[in-house]
Amino acid sequence: MIDVCLLLEGSYPYVAGGVSTWVHELITTMKDIRFGIVYIAPNSDPTRKLKYALPSHVVYLKEVFLHDYDLSSYRKREPKEADYDLIRHFYGEMFEGRYDSFPRFIDLFRGEKSCFDIQTWFSSETIWKMLKEFYELYGEEMSFIDFFWTWRGTQLPLIQVLSAPLPRSKIYHSISTGYAGLIGSMAKIEHGTKFFLTEHGIYTHERLLEISQASWIYQKEKKNFRAQRELSILKRWWIGMFHVMSRLTYNYADRIFTLYEGNRVRQILEGGDPEKISIIPNGIDVKSFGGIVKEKREVPQIGFIGRVVQIKDVKTFVQSARLVLEKIPGAQFFIVGPTEEEPDYFEECQRLVEGLHLEERVVFTGRADIRDYYKFLDLVVLTSLSEAQPYAILEANACGTPVVATDVGACREMVEGKEPMDKIVGVSGLITEVANPVATAEAILRLLTDKALYESAARAGKKRTKSYYDVDDLRSRYLNLYEQNL
Repeated sequence: MIDVCLLLEGSYPYVAGGVSTWVHELITTMKDIRFGIVYIAPNSDPTRKLKYALPSHVVYLKEVFLHDYDLSSYRKREPKEADYDLIRHFYGEMFEGRYDSFPRFIDLFRGEKSCFDIQTWFSSETIWKMLKEFYELYGEEMSFIDFFWTWRGTQLPLIQVLSAPLPRSKIYHSISTGYAGLIGSMAKIEHGTKFFLTEHGIYTHERLLEISQASWIYQKEKKNFRAQRELSILKRWWIGMFHVMSRLTYNYADRIFTLYEGNRVRQILEGGDPEKISIIPNGIDVKSFGGIVKEKREVPQIGFIGRVVQIKDVKTFVQSARLVLEKIPGAQFFIVGPTEEEPDYFEECQRLVEGLHLEERVVFTGRADIRDYYKFLDLVVLTSLSEAQPYAILEANACGTPVVATDVGACREMVEGKEPMDKIVGVSGLITEVANPVATAEAILRLLTDKALYESAARAGKKRTKSYYDVDDLRSRYLNLYEQNL
Protein backbone atom coordinates (compact mmCIF):
# COMPACT_ATOMS: atom_id res chain seq x y z
CA MET A 1 0.00 0.00 0.00
CA ILE A 2 1.26 3.45 -0.94
CA ASP A 3 0.86 6.15 1.69
CA VAL A 4 0.97 9.16 -0.65
CA CYS A 5 0.67 8.95 -4.44
CA LEU A 6 2.02 12.09 -6.11
CA LEU A 7 0.42 12.96 -9.47
CA LEU A 8 2.94 14.85 -11.58
CA GLU A 9 2.65 16.27 -15.08
CA GLY A 10 5.84 17.04 -16.99
CA SER A 11 8.01 17.58 -13.93
CA TYR A 12 9.64 15.29 -11.34
CA PRO A 13 11.59 13.05 -11.67
CA TYR A 14 12.46 13.54 -15.37
CA VAL A 15 12.39 17.34 -15.69
CA ALA A 16 14.40 19.73 -13.53
CA GLY A 17 12.90 22.98 -12.28
CA GLY A 18 11.28 24.70 -9.33
CA VAL A 19 8.31 22.34 -9.00
CA SER A 20 10.57 19.29 -9.28
CA THR A 21 12.92 20.70 -6.64
CA TRP A 22 9.93 21.20 -4.34
CA VAL A 23 8.74 17.61 -4.90
CA HIS A 24 12.18 16.13 -4.35
CA GLU A 25 12.68 18.01 -1.11
CA LEU A 26 9.20 17.02 0.07
CA ILE A 27 9.92 13.33 -0.56
CA THR A 28 13.47 13.21 0.77
CA THR A 29 12.59 14.81 4.11
CA MET A 30 9.66 12.44 4.82
CA LYS A 31 11.49 9.14 5.04
CA ASP A 32 8.76 7.35 7.02
CA ILE A 33 6.14 7.88 4.30
CA ARG A 34 5.90 5.46 1.36
CA PHE A 35 5.50 7.52 -1.79
CA GLY A 36 4.23 6.51 -5.21
CA ILE A 37 4.52 8.60 -8.37
CA VAL A 38 2.28 8.76 -11.43
CA TYR A 39 4.24 10.68 -14.05
CA ILE A 40 2.36 12.16 -17.04
CA ALA A 41 4.23 13.07 -20.24
CA PRO A 42 3.29 13.65 -23.90
CA ASN A 43 5.18 10.61 -25.24
CA SER A 44 7.45 7.81 -24.14
CA ASP A 45 11.13 8.53 -24.65
CA PRO A 46 13.71 5.74 -24.30
CA THR A 47 16.46 8.36 -23.94
CA ARG A 48 14.72 10.06 -21.01
CA LYS A 49 16.82 9.97 -17.85
CA LEU A 50 16.02 10.64 -14.23
CA LYS A 51 17.09 14.13 -13.17
CA TYR A 52 16.78 13.13 -9.50
CA ALA A 53 17.80 9.98 -7.63
CA LEU A 54 14.61 8.44 -6.23
CA PRO A 55 14.85 7.68 -2.49
CA SER A 56 14.21 4.08 -1.38
CA HIS A 57 10.85 5.01 0.16
CA VAL A 58 9.50 5.83 -3.32
CA VAL A 59 7.95 2.40 -3.84
CA TYR A 60 5.96 2.93 -7.06
CA LEU A 61 6.52 4.75 -10.36
CA LYS A 62 3.95 4.63 -13.19
CA GLU A 63 4.24 6.58 -16.44
CA VAL A 64 1.18 7.73 -18.41
CA PHE A 65 1.79 8.96 -21.96
CA LEU A 66 -0.85 11.18 -23.50
CA HIS A 67 -0.03 10.42 -27.12
CA ASP A 68 1.18 6.80 -27.07
CA TYR A 69 -2.07 5.09 -27.86
CA ASP A 70 -2.98 1.55 -26.84
CA LEU A 71 -5.26 0.38 -29.64
CA SER A 72 -6.05 -2.95 -28.01
CA SER A 73 -9.58 -3.30 -26.71
CA TYR A 74 -10.09 -3.16 -22.95
CA ARG A 75 -13.81 -2.44 -22.80
CA LYS A 76 -16.09 -4.93 -21.08
CA ARG A 77 -19.35 -4.42 -23.00
CA GLU A 78 -20.99 -2.79 -26.03
CA PRO A 79 -22.19 0.84 -25.74
CA LYS A 80 -25.92 1.33 -25.24
CA GLU A 81 -28.17 4.21 -26.15
CA ALA A 82 -28.14 5.30 -22.49
CA ASP A 83 -24.36 5.60 -22.66
CA TYR A 84 -24.58 7.97 -25.59
CA ASP A 85 -27.26 9.95 -23.77
CA LEU A 86 -24.86 10.23 -20.83
CA ILE A 87 -22.12 11.56 -23.12
CA ARG A 88 -24.44 14.22 -24.52
CA HIS A 89 -25.54 15.12 -21.01
CA PHE A 90 -21.97 15.31 -19.66
CA TYR A 91 -20.73 17.61 -22.43
CA GLY A 92 -23.85 19.72 -22.06
CA GLU A 93 -23.13 20.08 -18.35
CA MET A 94 -19.56 21.15 -19.07
CA PHE A 95 -20.76 24.12 -21.10
CA GLU A 96 -22.85 25.12 -18.07
CA GLY A 97 -20.01 24.64 -15.58
CA ARG A 98 -21.54 21.57 -13.88
CA TYR A 99 -20.03 18.10 -13.42
CA ASP A 100 -22.72 16.08 -11.66
CA SER A 101 -22.47 13.24 -14.17
CA PHE A 102 -18.66 12.98 -14.14
CA PRO A 103 -18.55 9.86 -11.88
CA ARG A 104 -20.88 8.02 -14.28
CA PHE A 105 -19.01 9.37 -17.32
CA ILE A 106 -15.65 7.92 -16.27
CA ASP A 107 -17.31 4.51 -15.80
CA LEU A 108 -17.69 4.43 -19.60
CA PHE A 109 -13.89 4.04 -19.83
CA ARG A 110 -12.97 2.15 -16.67
CA GLY A 111 -13.54 -1.17 -14.97
CA GLU A 112 -16.42 -3.59 -15.38
CA LYS A 113 -18.79 -0.93 -16.75
CA SER A 114 -16.44 0.26 -19.50
CA CYS A 115 -17.87 0.32 -23.01
CA PHE A 116 -15.46 2.67 -24.80
CA ASP A 117 -11.83 2.46 -25.74
CA ILE A 118 -9.96 4.52 -28.32
CA GLN A 119 -11.04 2.41 -31.28
CA THR A 120 -14.69 2.28 -30.26
CA TRP A 121 -14.83 5.99 -29.52
CA PHE A 122 -13.39 7.06 -32.86
CA SER A 123 -15.24 4.50 -34.98
CA SER A 124 -18.67 5.09 -33.45
CA GLU A 125 -21.26 6.40 -35.91
CA THR A 126 -23.23 7.93 -33.04
CA ILE A 127 -20.17 9.84 -31.76
CA TRP A 128 -19.62 11.04 -35.34
CA LYS A 129 -23.16 12.37 -35.47
CA MET A 130 -22.64 14.13 -32.13
CA LEU A 131 -19.49 15.74 -33.50
CA LYS A 132 -21.39 17.10 -36.51
CA GLU A 133 -24.04 18.48 -34.15
CA PHE A 134 -21.37 20.26 -32.12
CA TYR A 135 -19.87 21.64 -35.33
CA GLU A 136 -23.21 23.14 -36.37
CA LEU A 137 -23.50 24.76 -32.94
CA TYR A 138 -19.94 26.00 -32.38
CA GLY A 139 -17.85 25.60 -35.54
CA GLU A 140 -19.08 28.26 -37.90
CA GLU A 141 -15.72 30.13 -37.84
CA MET A 142 -13.73 27.21 -39.25
CA SER A 143 -13.73 24.39 -41.72
CA PHE A 144 -15.02 21.03 -40.55
CA ILE A 145 -11.59 19.46 -41.05
CA ASP A 146 -10.01 21.96 -38.61
CA PHE A 147 -12.84 21.34 -36.19
CA PHE A 148 -12.43 17.57 -36.47
CA TRP A 149 -8.67 17.52 -35.87
CA THR A 150 -8.98 19.86 -32.89
CA TRP A 151 -11.66 17.64 -31.39
CA ARG A 152 -9.53 14.57 -32.03
CA GLY A 153 -6.46 16.26 -30.54
CA THR A 154 -8.28 17.03 -27.31
CA GLN A 155 -10.10 13.71 -27.00
CA LEU A 156 -7.19 11.30 -27.52
CA PRO A 157 -5.14 12.37 -24.47
CA LEU A 158 -8.35 12.66 -22.46
CA ILE A 159 -9.24 9.02 -23.17
CA GLN A 160 -5.66 7.99 -22.35
CA VAL A 161 -6.02 9.53 -18.91
CA LEU A 162 -9.57 8.29 -18.33
CA SER A 163 -8.42 4.71 -18.97
CA ALA A 164 -5.10 4.91 -17.08
CA PRO A 165 -4.60 2.35 -14.27
CA LEU A 166 -4.54 3.81 -10.75
CA PRO A 167 -2.46 2.45 -7.85
CA ARG A 168 -4.15 2.09 -4.46
CA SER A 169 -3.01 4.81 -2.09
CA LYS A 170 -4.17 6.28 1.21
CA ILE A 171 -3.68 9.81 -0.11
CA TYR A 172 -3.51 11.16 -3.67
CA HIS A 173 -1.69 14.47 -4.04
CA SER A 174 -1.67 16.28 -7.37
CA ILE A 175 0.85 19.06 -7.99
CA SER A 176 -1.26 20.70 -10.69
CA THR A 177 -4.75 20.59 -12.12
CA GLY A 178 -4.83 19.52 -15.79
CA TYR A 179 -4.36 15.83 -16.53
CA ALA A 180 -2.79 15.16 -13.11
CA GLY A 181 -5.78 16.76 -11.40
CA LEU A 182 -8.12 14.71 -13.57
CA ILE A 183 -6.44 11.50 -12.38
CA GLY A 184 -6.75 12.71 -8.79
CA SER A 185 -10.46 13.34 -9.28
CA MET A 186 -10.88 9.84 -10.69
CA ALA A 187 -8.98 8.36 -7.73
CA LYS A 188 -11.22 10.24 -5.31
CA ILE A 189 -14.32 8.83 -6.99
CA GLU A 190 -13.03 5.26 -7.37
CA HIS A 191 -11.33 4.77 -4.02
CA GLY A 192 -12.94 7.38 -1.78
CA THR A 193 -9.58 8.33 -0.24
CA LYS A 194 -8.22 11.81 0.44
CA PHE A 195 -7.26 13.93 -2.53
CA PHE A 196 -5.09 17.04 -2.11
CA LEU A 197 -4.03 19.63 -4.66
CA THR A 198 -0.99 21.88 -4.51
CA GLU A 199 -0.85 24.39 -7.35
CA HIS A 200 2.39 26.30 -7.77
CA GLY A 201 1.57 28.17 -10.97
CA ILE A 202 -2.08 28.36 -12.00
CA TYR A 203 -2.31 25.67 -14.67
CA THR A 204 -5.02 27.30 -16.78
CA HIS A 205 -3.16 30.62 -16.87
CA GLU A 206 0.07 28.95 -18.01
CA ARG A 207 -1.75 26.95 -20.68
CA LEU A 208 -3.41 30.18 -21.86
CA LEU A 209 0.00 31.77 -22.39
CA GLU A 210 1.31 28.72 -24.25
CA ILE A 211 -1.73 28.07 -26.42
CA SER A 212 -2.25 31.73 -27.27
CA GLN A 213 1.21 31.82 -28.83
CA ALA A 214 1.11 28.29 -30.32
CA SER A 215 1.77 28.22 -34.06
CA TRP A 216 0.43 24.65 -34.43
CA ILE A 217 -3.15 25.79 -33.74
CA TYR A 218 -4.64 27.61 -36.73
CA GLN A 219 -5.67 31.23 -36.31
CA LYS A 220 -6.58 33.70 -39.06
CA GLU A 221 -4.48 36.52 -37.68
CA LYS A 222 -2.21 37.04 -34.70
CA LYS A 223 -3.91 38.55 -31.68
CA ASN A 224 -2.73 39.81 -28.31
CA PHE A 225 -2.21 36.73 -26.14
CA ARG A 226 -3.52 38.59 -23.10
CA ALA A 227 -7.04 38.84 -24.51
CA GLN A 228 -8.59 35.39 -24.53
CA ARG A 229 -11.76 36.64 -26.18
CA GLU A 230 -9.71 37.56 -29.29
CA LEU A 231 -8.38 34.03 -29.80
CA SER A 232 -9.61 31.69 -32.49
CA ILE A 233 -12.32 29.16 -31.66
CA LEU A 234 -9.70 26.39 -31.91
CA LYS A 235 -7.47 27.97 -29.31
CA ARG A 236 -10.46 28.77 -27.09
CA TRP A 237 -11.45 25.12 -27.35
CA TRP A 238 -8.05 23.93 -26.07
CA ILE A 239 -8.06 26.49 -23.27
CA GLY A 240 -11.65 25.60 -22.39
CA MET A 241 -10.70 21.95 -22.00
CA PHE A 242 -8.03 22.87 -19.45
CA HIS A 243 -10.51 25.09 -17.61
CA VAL A 244 -12.87 22.12 -17.36
CA MET A 245 -10.16 19.87 -15.90
CA SER A 246 -9.22 22.57 -13.37
CA ARG A 247 -12.80 23.00 -12.21
CA LEU A 248 -13.17 19.24 -11.83
CA THR A 249 -9.99 19.14 -9.75
CA TYR A 250 -11.11 22.01 -7.52
CA ASN A 251 -14.46 20.29 -7.07
CA TYR A 252 -13.11 16.88 -6.01
CA ALA A 253 -10.02 17.96 -4.02
CA ASP A 254 -10.48 17.77 -0.24
CA ARG A 255 -7.86 20.46 0.36
CA ILE A 256 -6.27 22.97 -2.04
CA PHE A 257 -2.91 24.61 -1.40
CA THR A 258 -1.15 27.40 -3.22
CA LEU A 259 1.87 29.63 -2.72
CA TYR A 260 0.54 33.15 -2.32
CA GLU A 261 -2.59 35.29 -2.15
CA GLY A 262 -2.71 36.15 -5.86
CA ASN A 263 -2.91 32.47 -6.74
CA ARG A 264 -5.63 31.90 -4.15
CA VAL A 265 -7.75 34.61 -5.77
CA ARG A 266 -7.26 33.04 -9.22
CA GLN A 267 -8.28 29.63 -7.87
CA ILE A 268 -11.46 31.07 -6.42
CA LEU A 269 -12.27 32.79 -9.73
CA GLU A 270 -11.73 29.44 -11.48
CA GLY A 271 -14.25 27.75 -9.21
CA GLY A 272 -12.21 26.76 -6.14
CA ASP A 273 -14.05 26.70 -2.80
CA PRO A 274 -12.46 29.40 -0.57
CA GLU A 275 -13.03 27.16 2.46
CA LYS A 276 -10.74 24.50 0.94
CA ILE A 277 -7.87 26.80 -0.01
CA SER A 278 -4.81 27.43 2.16
CA ILE A 279 -1.54 29.22 1.46
CA ILE A 280 1.75 27.42 2.10
CA PRO A 281 4.62 29.32 0.43
CA ASN A 282 7.78 27.70 -0.86
CA GLY A 283 10.65 27.51 1.58
CA ILE A 284 14.40 27.32 1.35
CA ASP A 285 17.27 25.87 3.37
CA VAL A 286 18.27 29.24 4.79
CA LYS A 287 21.39 27.91 6.53
CA SER A 288 22.71 26.29 3.36
CA PHE A 289 22.31 29.29 1.09
CA GLY A 290 23.02 31.83 3.82
CA GLY A 291 26.35 30.14 4.42
CA ILE A 292 27.63 30.70 0.87
CA VAL A 293 30.83 32.74 1.00
CA LYS A 294 30.69 35.54 -1.57
CA GLU A 295 33.55 36.21 -3.99
CA LYS A 296 34.02 39.70 -5.35
CA ARG A 297 35.14 40.02 -8.97
CA GLU A 298 36.47 43.05 -10.80
CA VAL A 299 33.46 43.54 -13.08
CA PRO A 300 29.72 43.08 -12.33
CA GLN A 301 28.41 39.52 -12.67
CA ILE A 302 24.71 39.25 -13.55
CA GLY A 303 22.86 35.94 -13.66
CA PHE A 304 19.61 34.55 -15.02
CA ILE A 305 18.69 31.41 -13.06
CA GLY A 306 16.16 29.16 -14.77
CA ARG A 307 15.25 26.93 -17.68
CA VAL A 308 15.80 28.29 -21.17
CA VAL A 309 12.15 28.13 -22.22
CA GLN A 310 9.76 30.60 -23.77
CA ILE A 311 7.74 31.30 -20.62
CA LYS A 312 10.94 32.48 -18.88
CA ASP A 313 11.49 35.09 -21.64
CA VAL A 314 15.26 34.69 -21.82
CA LYS A 315 15.32 37.00 -24.86
CA THR A 316 14.38 39.98 -22.71
CA PHE A 317 17.34 39.19 -20.44
CA VAL A 318 19.68 39.05 -23.45
CA GLN A 319 18.34 42.33 -24.86
CA SER A 320 18.72 44.03 -21.47
CA ALA A 321 22.32 42.77 -21.31
CA ARG A 322 23.13 44.70 -24.49
CA LEU A 323 21.73 47.90 -22.95
CA VAL A 324 23.64 47.41 -19.69
CA LEU A 325 26.88 46.85 -21.59
CA GLU A 326 26.52 50.27 -23.19
CA LYS A 327 26.98 51.75 -19.68
CA ILE A 328 29.19 49.05 -18.11
CA PRO A 329 31.19 47.51 -20.97
CA GLY A 330 32.92 44.92 -18.80
CA ALA A 331 29.81 43.35 -17.26
CA GLN A 332 29.43 39.57 -17.55
CA PHE A 333 26.10 37.77 -17.97
CA PHE A 334 25.31 34.12 -17.21
CA ILE A 335 22.22 32.13 -18.17
CA VAL A 336 22.29 29.27 -15.67
CA GLY A 337 19.87 26.46 -16.36
CA PRO A 338 18.87 23.54 -18.61
CA THR A 339 18.71 24.23 -22.33
CA GLU A 340 17.28 20.95 -23.66
CA GLU A 341 13.59 21.37 -22.78
CA GLU A 342 12.71 23.65 -25.72
CA PRO A 343 15.61 23.24 -28.18
CA ASP A 344 14.09 25.52 -30.84
CA TYR A 345 13.75 28.36 -28.34
CA PHE A 346 17.30 27.79 -27.08
CA GLU A 347 18.54 28.07 -30.66
CA GLU A 348 16.61 31.33 -31.10
CA CYS A 349 18.25 32.70 -27.95
CA GLN A 350 21.69 31.69 -29.19
CA ARG A 351 21.04 33.43 -32.52
CA LEU A 352 19.94 36.56 -30.66
CA VAL A 353 23.18 36.57 -28.65
CA GLU A 354 25.16 36.19 -31.87
CA GLY A 355 23.11 38.83 -33.68
CA LEU A 356 23.80 41.33 -30.89
CA HIS A 357 27.51 40.35 -30.87
CA LEU A 358 27.38 39.34 -27.20
CA GLU A 359 29.10 35.95 -27.46
CA GLU A 360 31.92 37.03 -25.13
CA ARG A 361 29.58 38.60 -22.58
CA VAL A 362 26.58 36.26 -22.40
CA VAL A 363 27.28 32.65 -21.42
CA PHE A 364 24.82 29.73 -21.50
CA THR A 365 26.05 27.40 -18.77
CA GLY A 366 23.50 24.61 -19.24
CA ARG A 367 22.61 22.53 -16.21
CA ALA A 368 24.90 23.53 -13.34
CA ASP A 369 25.26 23.63 -9.57
CA ILE A 370 23.69 27.00 -8.87
CA ARG A 371 25.57 27.35 -5.58
CA ASP A 372 28.78 27.74 -7.59
CA TYR A 373 27.29 30.79 -9.30
CA TYR A 374 25.70 32.34 -6.22
CA LYS A 375 29.25 32.62 -4.87
CA PHE A 376 30.11 35.42 -7.30
CA LEU A 377 26.88 36.73 -8.86
CA ASP A 378 26.21 40.37 -7.98
CA LEU A 379 22.63 40.32 -9.25
CA VAL A 380 20.02 37.71 -10.17
CA VAL A 381 17.51 38.67 -12.87
CA LEU A 382 14.16 37.01 -13.69
CA THR A 383 12.32 38.09 -16.84
CA SER A 384 9.53 35.50 -16.76
CA LEU A 385 6.14 35.93 -18.41
CA SER A 386 4.61 33.80 -15.67
CA GLU A 387 5.83 32.53 -12.30
CA ALA A 388 4.39 31.21 -9.09
CA GLN A 389 6.92 31.69 -6.30
CA PRO A 390 10.32 31.24 -7.93
CA TYR A 391 13.10 29.52 -6.01
CA ALA A 392 15.69 31.75 -7.70
CA ILE A 393 14.47 34.77 -5.71
CA LEU A 394 14.50 32.81 -2.44
CA GLU A 395 17.99 31.48 -3.15
CA ALA A 396 19.36 34.88 -4.13
CA ASN A 397 17.76 36.58 -1.14
CA ALA A 398 19.07 33.94 1.26
CA CYS A 399 22.67 34.45 0.15
CA GLY A 400 22.39 38.25 0.07
CA THR A 401 22.20 38.79 -3.71
CA PRO A 402 19.72 41.49 -4.79
CA VAL A 403 17.27 40.64 -7.56
CA VAL A 404 15.50 42.20 -10.52
CA ALA A 405 12.24 40.42 -11.34
CA THR A 406 9.16 40.91 -13.48
CA ASP A 407 5.87 41.69 -11.76
CA VAL A 408 4.39 38.19 -12.07
CA GLY A 409 3.23 35.66 -9.51
CA ALA A 410 4.58 36.24 -6.01
CA CYS A 411 7.70 38.09 -7.19
CA ARG A 412 6.61 41.49 -5.87
CA GLU A 413 5.74 40.25 -2.38
CA MET A 414 8.97 38.21 -2.25
CA VAL A 415 11.00 41.32 -3.07
CA GLU A 416 8.98 44.02 -1.28
CA GLY A 417 7.16 42.09 1.47
CA LYS A 418 3.63 40.74 1.74
CA GLU A 419 2.38 42.16 5.06
CA PRO A 420 3.15 45.26 7.17
CA MET A 421 5.90 43.67 9.30
CA ASP A 422 7.42 42.07 6.23
CA LYS A 423 7.42 45.35 4.30
CA ILE A 424 9.33 47.04 7.12
CA VAL A 425 12.26 44.74 6.30
CA GLY A 426 12.73 46.69 3.07
CA VAL A 427 13.10 45.77 -0.58
CA SER A 428 15.51 43.05 -1.68
CA GLY A 429 15.61 44.25 -5.27
CA LEU A 430 13.53 45.92 -7.97
CA ILE A 431 10.37 44.87 -9.84
CA THR A 432 9.89 45.57 -13.55
CA GLU A 433 7.12 45.05 -16.07
CA VAL A 434 6.95 42.00 -18.32
CA ALA A 435 8.83 41.88 -21.66
CA ASN A 436 10.55 45.24 -21.17
CA PRO A 437 14.32 45.08 -21.82
CA VAL A 438 14.74 48.82 -21.23
CA ALA A 439 13.12 48.73 -17.76
CA THR A 440 15.09 45.58 -16.90
CA ALA A 441 18.37 47.22 -17.90
CA GLU A 442 17.53 50.38 -15.94
CA ALA A 443 16.80 48.31 -12.81
CA ILE A 444 20.09 46.40 -13.18
CA LEU A 445 22.05 49.63 -13.59
CA ARG A 446 20.32 51.29 -10.64
CA LEU A 447 21.21 48.46 -8.27
CA LEU A 448 24.78 48.26 -9.53
CA THR A 449 25.41 52.00 -9.25
CA ASP A 450 23.51 52.84 -6.04
CA LYS A 451 25.69 51.31 -3.33
CA ALA A 452 23.35 52.16 -0.45
CA LEU A 453 20.35 50.59 -2.22
CA TYR A 454 22.39 47.52 -3.14
CA GLU A 455 23.61 46.91 0.42
CA SER A 456 20.20 47.46 2.00
CA ALA A 457 18.61 45.10 -0.55
CA ALA A 458 21.19 42.41 0.27
CA ARG A 459 20.42 42.73 4.01
CA ALA A 460 16.65 42.73 3.46
CA GLY A 461 16.77 39.56 1.37
CA LYS A 462 18.64 37.65 4.06
CA LYS A 463 16.32 38.82 6.82
CA ARG A 464 13.12 38.12 4.85
CA THR A 465 14.00 34.54 3.92
CA LYS A 466 15.03 33.74 7.49
CA SER A 467 11.83 35.22 8.95
CA TYR A 468 9.23 34.02 6.41
CA TYR A 469 10.60 31.30 4.11
CA ASP A 470 12.51 28.79 6.24
CA VAL A 471 11.80 25.42 4.63
CA ASP A 472 11.72 23.47 7.89
CA ASP A 473 8.80 25.54 9.20
CA LEU A 474 6.82 25.30 5.95
CA ARG A 475 7.48 21.63 5.19
CA SER A 476 6.21 20.60 8.60
CA ARG A 477 2.72 21.72 7.55
CA TYR A 478 2.64 19.09 4.78
CA LEU A 479 4.01 16.44 7.13
CA ASN A 480 1.23 17.22 9.59
CA LEU A 481 -1.33 17.09 6.79
CA TYR A 482 -0.15 13.63 5.71
CA GLU A 483 0.06 12.24 9.24
CA GLN A 484 -3.44 13.41 10.10
CA ASN A 485 -4.89 11.57 7.09
CA LEU A 486 -2.89 8.33 7.03
